[in-house]
Amino acid sequence: MNDAPSPPPLTDALREQARRGPGTWLYAIDPFFDSGGEVPPYGIVGAWQVDERGEIIEEFRHNPNYRPSPVALDYPEPTDPVDRAVQLGATGYDDGEDIASLFLEAEVIVAVGPGGGIPVFDTGEGRAAFVYTARAHLPDEPPDSSTGWQRIRGGDLIALLPAGVGVAINPSGPTGVILPPADLRR
Repeated sequence: MNDAPSPPPLTDALREQARRGPGTWLYAIDPFFDSGGEVPPYGIVGAWQVDERGEIIEEFRHNPNYRPSPVALDYPEPTDPVDRAVQLGATGYDDGEDIASLFLEAEVIVAVGPGGGIPVFDTGEGRAAFVYTARAHLPDEPPDSSTGWQRIRGGDLIALLPAGVGVAINPSGPTGVILPPADLRR
């Protein structure tokens, strides 16, 4: 099975660029980056070789170290700094170390159970409260046993959760992440 993305289409603009650079390589750059700026090796999709006449050799060579960005994967535009950090961490464009600190300072939306408690769910990776960074991430209905939604600062939410409970951020989105309790209480 080949997981390499399809090469970009050869446009007249690319062919003209090749004519101006005979004997070089013409690089396909992930749309996350400005192709005229500095691009890290993992942001290069691959390249076409340009012959001495300035013609593109049709065989496209995929970069085995390429990492598709949130833009290339067609993720929705991030709604907030936490969502952006989660997307970048999920795609390897960032180490994700700032997700917890951003979450603790952010206002988030959490499901509320009967009596105002915060429901906790088994995620398969531990117990967690489901939290959403923006209305755009909310499911159509609150999770089972929930009666509605409440806005709360991430740090205040952590203080309300039992020991051993983490948070699942935007769990119904393309790049949800689970922060374990240890990451939240450092």
